[in-house]
Amino acid sequence: MKQEEAVKKVYAKIIKDKLVKAVFLKGSIARGECDEYSDVDFYCMVEEDKKGEFLSKRIEYLEAYKTIIYYTNEDFVGPQIVAVFEDGLHFDLYTVTRESLHCTDEVKVLYDPEGLLKNYKNEKFLLSNEEIAKYFDEATFMLLEFEAAYMRNDLVWASRLGSHISGYLSVILRYIYDKDNAQLGLKRLYKKMDSSMYEKYKKAMDLIGPSYLPDGVILLCEIAEEVLEKLPEEISGKINKKFFYFMFRNIKLLRSKSILEH
Repeated sequence: MKQEEAVKKVYAKIIKDKLVKAVFLKGSIARGECDEYSDVDFYCMVEEDKKGEFLSKRIEYLEAYKTIIYYTNEDFVGPQIVAVFEDGLHFDLYTVTRESLHCTDEVKVLYDPEGLLKNYKNEKFLLSNEEIAKYFDEATFMLLEFEAAYMRNDLVWASRLGSHISGYLSVILRYIYDKDNAQLGLKRLYKKMDSSMYEKYKKAMDLIGPSYLPDGVILLCEIAEEVLEKLPEEISGKINKKFFYFMFRNIKLLRSKSILEH
């Protein structure tokens, strides 16, 4: 695959300069989940005194593979170049130091002569009970915003709010079906959910378009109610259920209002 070729060529170029202390991969490649659509999460560990020189050469390193047609500088877990090559491959080049390295996700070590990564311990993408409860309450508050937008007939904005609600809900679903990776939300969640819930969630997403409201958001509320029953007491006890059921009732009433108007 092109990911393997890109990694091989960029790695060879970087190693020649001897500015790095370690090189490793994260993401789908490191987890063994890579397919032809995967991006590359390529990490280089440098010493602080070599960092400036390394950063100045990143485009040169990347173009050892192919011509870049787009790139931007970010600072997510450290200086990062988000690049797209002429063959469409998305390649993220991260620069970290020993102090700034975040031990999240699996790693695939390509170069580590000093054993700097030997004690690397993969921290899972967990969320606390309080954080899960907060996501639920924020989804409920978004229902209030949705109701107002729908009643104003601002259906495009209402649809966007429906998408926000689905995003909050996806994190809670991820917790239920894949607790260790709750922070990932929707990403590849379809592989974790049971088929019944997946079909219901997919239908809700179909129906949050402006022309189908409020049906999609009503279905999201039904999923949220089902999810609430699956959550352990240490989480559900922290959720404002009174507010949720108040909003759920109001959202269901929107359907009858919509029928009357038409």
